Amino acid sequence: MEAKHPRMPERHYENPEEEITATIRQAEAVDARAILGLLRHVGRETPYLTFGPQGSRLNVAQEVQLIEHYAASQTSLLLVVEVDDQIIGLANLSTRDKEKQSHVAELGICIIKDYWGYGIGQMVIEELLTFAKKVGLRVITLEVVVENKRAVSLYQKFGFEIKGELTDRLHVGLKYLNAYIMEKVL
Repeated sequence: MEAKHPRMPERHYENPEEEITATIRQAEAVDARAILGLLRHVGRETPYLTFGPQGSRLNVAQEVQLIEHYAASQTSLLLVVEVDDQIIGLANLSTRDKEKQSHVAELGICIIKDYWGYGIGQMVIEELLTFAKKVGLRVITLEVVVENKRAVSLYQKFGFEIKGELTDRLHVGLKYLNAYIMEKVL
């Protein structure tokens, strides 16, 4: 399916100190199986996501449909992050279907823990915000677990503000985790 918006060019980012090069590009249908594997991987590593070790509830065909949905959208975007030809991260901007909220998008990011601290999250946010501005989005929102200080700090660095706290947003093991609602107006 041909994308309605111009495809974002593939971008390469280098961190010479860590000798790592990451490629950020739009997800393609051929990535579906690897994306599902990534989601299972990150679901085992952190309690801060909305899913656990089972990953996404989608099968490969459904994941392909989701990727094609993003590719056909003018205002939503699904990115993968690759290091050494392996998908190590996933990020998305997802716009609202409601006409009066079409200027609002929700942002989400997950990266394999071995690649935390390399600046990849920062690079992905820069790409998503550049895209959001290019297509005329006005408000970007996200939810982040309160105790995930590293992520909260990263989002604040980009101008996201805490707008509220949701009680018991995630159920992890025997405890519940609160989440912040964060927002950035472009």
